[in-house]
Amino acid sequence: MKVLIIGLGSIAQKHIHVLREIEPNVEIYALRSSINSKNQEGITDLYTLEEIVKYDFHFVLISSPSIIHLQNIRDVLSLQIPIMVEKPLFVSIDQIHDFEKEIGFSPFIYVACNFRFHPLIKFIRNYLKQEPSKINEVTAYCGSYLPNWRPNQDYRQVYSARNELGGGVHLDLIHEPDYLVYLFGLPIKSTNNHRKVSNLEIDTYDSSYYLFEYESFQAQICLNYFRKDTKRTLEIVREKDTLLVDFIKGEVIDLSQKKPLFKENEKSIYTTYLKQMEYFLSCIKNKKAPMNSAKEAIDVLKSIL
Repeated sequence: MKVLIIGLGSIAQKHIHVLREIEPNVEIYALRSSINSKNQEGITDLYTLEEIVKYDFHFVLISSPSIIHLQNIRDVLSLQIPIMVEKPLFVSIDQIHDFEKEIGFSPFIYVACNFRFHPLIKFIRNYLKQEPSKINEVTAYCGSYLPNWRPNQDYRQVYSARNELGGGVHLDLIHEPDYLVYLFGLPIKSTNNHRKVSNLEIDTYDSSYYLFEYESFQAQICLNYFRKDTKRTLEIVREKDTLLVDFIKGEVIDLSQKKPLFKENEKSIYTTYLKQMEYFLSCIKNKKAPMNSAKEAIDVLKSIL
């Protein structure tokens, strides 16, 4: 199996690791932006679009800065092979319109949102089906301190802090709106408020609030870059109970009865990347359209941009 990767940053390294675990003999190629790019052991560098057409790739992984995803998709469409694109698919309504006008939704595109494979999301999704009750309110929260994300780097230079690369908390933490759509479907109406409110030295949004309106309840989403005591939770208030999903503690609790419902065996985000890659490869093998296609990812983006 030959795989082409565009963008060899930290996220790409996770995908490479799981690919080699699933398929030890995988041949990995990278389309590099410069002849001076640092080589990585076991990866063959390519430098032009003319070079990549000479290979029979199984699929292409796009993990470049989000702002150039659209151009990357344009570049590889002629290969007519499946595409995995890291979230978010695009960073603006203009890019969405360009994609819809130029390309449409026919290509085999999967937008990678690994939280859909998180054991807590899998549990709560099944629990809501097996133990139904009317939902009255949903609140998703994710707050952490951006300078702590990568302690060995200047936080002002990372992708998240730079508007020209497509950063910002509203796009960086798209997992929350995405998993709400995965659990409850698209809202019938959505509103948002994106702001820069903290003293962080960044030119992107560090605070985002959303209100997703569903037929019988509302879901609130709160995201930020400035909370020093990290918190990531999902709370679902229903007629018969209140369910708390705590991603930091790795547990699901019925708060109304103070009863634990589920506990992760090990809190490893690596597993979500592994399960996601296994899923994507199975879709290719079985020629099955994946969930979170370009259309679904665009629907989510339209709800939050």
